[in-house]
Amino acid sequence: MTDYTYRFRLYPNREQREHLNKSIGCVRFVYNHMLYKTKTDYRTDHTNWNLYAYKKYLPDLKKEYSFLEEVNSQSLQNAVINLDRAFKAFFKGISEFPKFKKKKKRNGAFAIPQHFRIQGNRVFIPKLKTGIKVRFHREITGKIKSLTISKTPTNKYYLSVLVEKDMQKLLPFQSVCGIDVGIKSFAAVAQGSNNNNNIKTDKIDNPKHLSKSEKKLKRLQRQLDRKQHKRTKQDNTKASNNYIRFSRKVAKLHEKVACQRADFLHKLSKTVINENQVITVENLNVKGMLGNHHLAKAISDAGWSMFINMLQYKADWYGRELIRVDRFYPSSKTCSVCKYVNKSLTLKDREWVCPVCNTKHDRDINAAINLYKVGQELPELTPAEKGTVDDRSLWLPKKHPFAETGSSSFQ
Repeated sequence: MTDYTYRFRLYPNREQREHLNKSIGCVRFVYNHMLYKTKTDYRTDHTNWNLYAYKKYLPDLKKEYSFLEEVNSQSLQNAVINLDRAFKAFFKGISEFPKFKKKKKRNGAFAIPQHFRIQGNRVFIPKLKTGIKVRFHREITGKIKSLTISKTPTNKYYLSVLVEKDMQKLLPFQSVCGIDVGIKSFAAVAQGSNNNNNIKTDKIDNPKHLSKSEKKLKRLQRQLDRKQHKRTKQDNTKASNNYIRFSRKVAKLHEKVACQRADFLHKLSKTVINENQVITVENLNVKGMLGNHHLAKAISDAGWSMFINMLQYKADWYGRELIRVDRFYPSSKTCSVCKYVNKSLTLKDREWVCPVCNTKHDRDINAAINLYKVGQELPELTPAEKGTVDDRSLWLPKKHPFAETGSSSFQ
């Protein structure tokens, strides 16, 4: 059984929007209040975070702030659970220390674990008498576990339905694929069967969604900055209606770019999963690469991490194998014909000629072929080995006998 989430657009009326906004605000208030109390308790008497102790404090908080009684109590409890997840991620070193949630972002979400009902094209939730209209664009299959209602900065509401169901595995496919992601081209792909050396190579164009909208985005941001608004923390100027209106225009454009990027990556990842049994990619340190300020915007626009994450969970769903090769494996510098390693290759060199076998390489295509060969050599991984390959000694090629002199017996 696998957890799967359906996402649908909600169309609440004015009364329902007020209730949803109130629920989002109360959940944010409880989260921030518990975080503040945790910090205060630790400073005063060194009390550590404890989920159950702070959940017991919630009834007293509702007595102190009566407006919390107007929303679903289980949604408020879930806010404390979310804070607990944030603390656990911090203690494990996965993320930073939890931060307060800002009201000015105009977004948020709240969970409904029980006492909900989906009937026809409407969803009924606690504390709200009328059902909210939902656009169900596909059928929900599986056992429904919980609901989550979220709001975007563009004032759109969405319903996320978490279900538990069996994912239908795809039939085994005798094909291996090596993918080398890039900036100029989104990816270079090398594909072939795992029982022959007939390799097909291709490059996928980078759609550059942010770059195409950047001119319009800059114009809107300049217009936004001219409107009356708060410019410093000490400034008490109230944001004008024009500032709010233009901020929504900026948010809509950002949302459009994000949707375009997600649509492209979903379609591409699904195609790769459908057509290949084994997919090999590099385990890139994207966070570290974003430190290069000359390439950070282009890397973020491409969405490499999102693409690889999509490949990972779709491979788990449909019975495919995703191999992440160690980031120190020199896929671009290694000749895919004779395994010579060109240590002098730099990032600006897009093509190079192997001094050993005289093969002219396109940098990205050569890297994709090397990744393909890694996947071709390891088609039978045990379940414990699936997902990542980080043994650097396994993938660093052995020294070529002619690597020092650059001469070759083939010349």
